[in-house]
Amino acid sequence: MLKNNLKIAWRNIKRHIGYSLLNIGGMAIGLAAFWLIALYVADELSYERSFSNAERIYRIAQHANWEDGNFDMAVTSPPYASTLKRDFPEVEDAVRIGIEAGDVMHYENNTIKQDDICFAENSFFRLFDHPFLYGDANTALVEPGSIVITESLALKLFADPSRAINETIGFGSGKYPVKVTGVIPDMPPNSHLQFSGIRSFKKDDLKSENWDDIFLYTYILLKKGTAIKSLENKLLPLEKDIAQQMGVTDFQMELQPLTDIHLNSDLDYELSSNGSLSRVYMFIVIGLLVLLIAVINYMNLSTARSTMRVKEIGIRKVVGSGKTHLIGLFISEALLVTFIAAVVAYILVQLTLPFFNELAEKELGLWRFGIVNTIGAILVFTALTGVLSGSYPALFLSRFKMIPSLKGQLGNMRSSVVLRKSLVVVQFVITVCLISGSYIIYRQMQYVSQKDLGFDKEQILISHIDNMKLRSEIEAFKEALLKSPFVESAATAGNPMGTGYIGKVGFNFEVNGQVQETPQVANFLYMDEDFLPTNGMELIQGRNFSKDMPTDKDGAVIINQTQMEALGYSDAIGKKVQYKTGNDSTVYRQVIGVAKDFHSTSLLHKIEPMVMLMPPEDGERDNLYVKIAKSQAAAGIAFVKNTFDKFDPDNQADVHFLDDNFNRQYLAVQKQEKLSLIFTILAFLISCFGLLGLVLFIAAQRKKEIGVRKVLGASISSVTVMLSKDFGKLVAIAALIAFPIGWFIMDRWLQDFAYRIELKWWMFLLSGGIAVAIALLTVSFQAINAAMANPVKSLRTE
Repeated sequence: MLKNNLKIAWRNIKRHIGYSLLNIGGMAIGLAAFWLIALYVADELSYERSFSNAERIYRIAQHANWEDGNFDMAVTSPPYASTLKRDFPEVEDAVRIGIEAGDVMHYENNTIKQDDICFAENSFFRLFDHPFLYGDANTALVEPGSIVITESLALKLFADPSRAINETIGFGSGKYPVKVTGVIPDMPPNSHLQFSGIRSFKKDDLKSENWDDIFLYTYILLKKGTAIKSLENKLLPLEKDIAQQMGVTDFQMELQPLTDIHLNSDLDYELSSNGSLSRVYMFIVIGLLVLLIAVINYMNLSTARSTMRVKEIGIRKVVGSGKTHLIGLFISEALLVTFIAAVVAYILVQLTLPFFNELAEKELGLWRFGIVNTIGAILVFTALTGVLSGSYPALFLSRFKMIPSLKGQLGNMRSSVVLRKSLVVVQFVITVCLISGSYIIYRQMQYVSQKDLGFDKEQILISHIDNMKLRSEIEAFKEALLKSPFVESAATAGNPMGTGYIGKVGFNFEVNGQVQETPQVANFLYMDEDFLPTNGMELIQGRNFSKDMPTDKDGAVIINQTQMEALGYSDAIGKKVQYKTGNDSTVYRQVIGVAKDFHSTSLLHKIEPMVMLMPPEDGERDNLYVKIAKSQAAAGIAFVKNTFDKFDPDNQADVHFLDDNFNRQYLAVQKQEKLSLIFTILAFLISCFGLLGLVLFIAAQRKKEIGVRKVLGASISSVTVMLSKDFGKLVAIAALIAFPIGWFIMDRWLQDFAYRIELKWWMFLLSGGIAVAIALLTVSFQAINAAMANPVKSLRTE
């Protein structure tokens, strides 16, 4: 029976090849889009699953709120790990990770710059059980001056990873000796821990007992069977002690499950650019909606073609076919169409996957989950899609009565027409929502790229200064740079802006004539006297740092506008500030200026209070900022690199523009923008396939009516309007329904940005107008063809 049904289905597909191609094409695009999205979503959900202890590993994060500020950070201080491991029996092990371990690496005649090196304790590989190619995981990081490198880095340095063990690498300009004690495979791409090497900490790196000395990532391994809620309750007294020592009123220590970090964590100082669970949900919904549009197409075209099959159904009932047999026949036809579409979708996915990987910055493979699992999932999903798309047409067509069917009578088709129109409306509600969403994402990205950041980021070159000797020769270096007409100014600072890695420190500020006893956490930035003018930053009170004022280096600070407002100052000049250094000594300073607010990171985050200080020692002047003359970018870059080579011939300068730092902060949103636009276009294309199929059918169905109208004097334009107007109304209704839905969804999406565009009614009207215009263009193209047909051909049988 099944074989016979499939044979009949195949004949029907070949007999009506135009409709079949539209159905197969739309379904194939829908399945391919869903397949690509499924690969993307599965990869996002797989993060950290390669570690056997993943379900028991938690990262410590900390949150604090006080009257004039707050912080939400993924970094912690050294005492966390030791305290939790010592005082809480639920904690089996802990590890601390520091990130600023990269530098220029020297081995024999080979010199490379590697930034993705981190520090970690020896317990790292007890928590994150990564296999070792060479070396012993139990002892690899026990001794100071040890390093475990990945296979890729070993190939760069030694050509053969097996040669790396016990070899010594020189780090930095001083060639600090570090011994290779292990080689591991590259970290899996589906992990937020990405590095090419792990160094052991130096002897005194973890000595600090200050809870506000924040620079580490702390991970703990809980014992099996630990109730996380119970542990969180036991941590409350410790949280109170930390809050008191840090001087904040509301403090919370968060235990973040390792498997939640990639999709559920968006804190300051994240280790890598995380994904977003809401983005994953968004792509799941988009995938399902694109596929739903394809299914609706099939249902619409199948029910619309019912007039062409009514006599066939009557004859089948005469020769004994029951309702069950007819349902099986029509579902078999839907299954065959869907399986053919699945084959086409496979080809489409194969062709587009490299482009999709490049766009999504993934390394997805077609058979990522195994050939058997993938084929099984495809077969099951395709079968379900076929049954879903064919169920209503099968039930609808099988209900025709035998005698009226033989006479070609359809009976009351009003409910079918209403459903068909409703499905078209649903299709375009989805499509208009996708169009408006893509447009608003585009507008927001334009806004963040063009918004005034409070300084001039154009034509600013930035480079990390690796050589400690060069840091002590900064003044001579700057003088050499300023000799060129390509360079307008040069400055140094302790951190690169636009990366999210500006540090935080607790400061005690003078309020009402008294220095506060409890510190307030604020961003801090080391910078020299040329930093503000080089970056085009303005002062609203006081003065800048000056070479002519030697006391500025040890006794002055500049605060930003937000910090001044948070303290309630109307005039901040002369106010006292004090803070503690890493060795517990107290530093006393005075406010000499207030800088107009500027963004040090992306517009996803609000401007926070900031304190700017002159570098206390040359080692803190490790980031160079150079203002290049307009229209001299290429020549300026070449000159800066050449000057670098003269002062530091052993290291290659990594020079890039400052605005690149900020642009990298939006990579995840930019990927979302591009992917959503592509799938929006696909959804719209499938919807237009459906409209084209319906107008083809209606034109064929009303061929004689069109012929009569033309004989009676109807113009081409009037016939075109007659065939198109109903579809235009349906798309317009869909647009009106989509407006409030799109507004609600995009308003929620924009909440992720601290600075965002304001939604306007015309944005949605524009999206709806685009949908109506393109839909009418699709319909009108075929309607004009039908209107221009020779009426003699359509009437000659009468």
